[in-house]
Amino acid sequence: MKIIGINGSPRLKGNTAQLLDEALQQAENNGAATTTYNLNRLNLKGCQGCYKCREIGREGTCVLKDDMNQILEEILSANAVVLASPVYMWQMTAQTKIFTDRLMPLLKPDYSSRLSGQKLLSIYTQGQPDLEKFKQYFDYVNAMFSFLGFRTQEPLVAGWLRDVNDIHEQPEAKENARKAAENLILADW
Repeated sequence: MKIIGINGSPRLKGNTAQLLDEALQQAENNGAATTTYNLNRLNLKGCQGCYKCREIGREGTCVLKDDMNQILEEILSANAVVLASPVYMWQMTAQTKIFTDRLMPLLKPDYSSRLSGQKLLSIYTQGQPDLEKFKQYFDYVNAMFSFLGFRTQEPLVAGWLRDVNDIHEQPEAKENARKAAENLILADW
């Protein structure tokens, strides 16, 4: 099994990255090969809305010459994606939003998906202790990923994470990440 990890946090070693690493390590322990992309380190431009990715002969690729085409290829060849983002202003980071906007090449001209059953797990970290506070947003994003053709599982949310290593005080959040990764690999859903 091949799993792509996407870190949408600008903190490359922060709580989000650590929770993503926990999930990916569990996936590796269960035999998966993993690759992680740190969006803050990549050259990613915003979607131009040109629809070139939907023209015959260009299907599934973007005309922008940046790092997204490699990620799109990786997603299309992967079995699963683990997308992790901290919550900034009630939603994913700007880096993660650019990434999601650039997923348009995963849709065919008739809006059906180019994906072939890829699973997706979203991981969100937040300073807010109430894990239900942004549930409407997380459900909305999960619906968007389902529309793109991903088979989504319930998002994993960890709260009360403000300082860089607060995740070390939350062994249950790490355990939940391991369980979610195991479910991503082993469950037939």
